[in-house]
Amino acid sequence: MIPELQEIGALRKVLPYGRYLTTMDELGETYAPTDNAVRRMIWDAFQEVTAVVRQAYGKLAATWIGGSFITSEEEPHDIDVVYLVDESSYSNGISDPRSQFVTQVLLRRSPITDKLNPLVDAYLFPVPPTTIDNNYNYSAARGYWDQFWSKTRYEEGNCRWLYPSAGYLEVMIDGYEN
Repeated sequence: MIPELQEIGALRKVLPYGRYLTTMDELGETYAPTDNAVRRMIWDAFQEVTAVVRQAYGKLAATWIGGSFITSEEEPHDIDVVYLVDESSYSNGISDPRSQFVTQVLLRRSPITDKLNPLVDAYLFPVPPTTIDNNYNYSAARGYWDQFWSKTRYEEGNCRWLYPSAGYLEVMIDGYEN
């Protein structure tokens, strides 16, 4: 369940600090009301990009969602997401020439574009299987993304934005099981 937005002194109301599990349906109902054309346009773009990413890898474990789309901002510019793809799905995707373009864009290595859709600021995070083997690189990357999605904007000059203070959402898509 998505918690209520709170006032923390930032530029807009945000989720309480933490990661909250939700569903695609609840996400859409909460942040893409039918009477808000801008949010609906962003939501539709997110659905399309998610379908492309899922097609590229065959399976998506989950997605983390942060940024202004999940705040009180009336007209956000985009939705910020990171797609978590398990190791075997990632390996299958990068071996397919059709999926290599998607991988290059999501990893910000494409010489052509940095987004699959301008309304979706999407990234890729390959994750190891659920039996973690103390993989330092994975742990460091997961910590990076956790902190990245936990930030929010404050008035210019306020360095509070450097530190986690807002929540973000996790939507399970296919889950982490093989």
